[in-house]
Amino acid sequence: MSVFLEFLNQLVPLDERTSILVQSAVSKRLIKKKTILQREGSVCRKFYFIEKGCARVYYHKDDKEITGWFGLEGMIVSCIDSLFTADKTIYNIELLEDSVLHTVQYDIIEQSFLDYPLLERLGRLLVTQNYLLLDQRMKMIIFHSAEERYQLLLRQEPRALQRIPLSYIASYLNVTQETLSRIRAKY
Repeated sequence: MSVFLEFLNQLVPLDERTSILVQSAVSKRLIKKKTILQREGSVCRKFYFIEKGCARVYYHKDDKEITGWFGLEGMIVSCIDSLFTADKTIYNIELLEDSVLHTVQYDIIEQSFLDYPLLERLGRLLVTQNYLLLDQRMKMIIFHSAEERYQLLLRQEPRALQRIPLSYIASYLNVTQETLSRIRAKY
């Protein structure tokens, strides 16, 4: 069983029929560092499960790249604003390391929701999980100081701090690199 199917089965045990459909909608590939999986202004119809590697989701504002999200092993990344609406996305997805990705064709999965109830349930759980992560991120920015945001990242994703360039981490935490350096000096 693939790592991706194992991940899905932890959420909802899939029957053989559903597993076969999922496998038909997924391709596993090794993709090189610095590859842009999705560009702003395009329509996103895929999501990516990261078996190995690291990605960042970012957007442009005032001629700056703003990091909104990171994806590490066992996580799914996509441009949700476009995936569910078929509108053009404002986000970019870039690989920060050579990565093994399971690319899922969303259209195949979406068309199968009616015929595969387990798949529909799984989709609902994944959307709920991602909504809760987004809510957690929003609360982190609104209610916590820069140092508290760093501590949260350190607690929740310590592996990110060793693998992601500090400029991207500073952007993610909504601080300057200088502020991040001062905070890191305390730890």
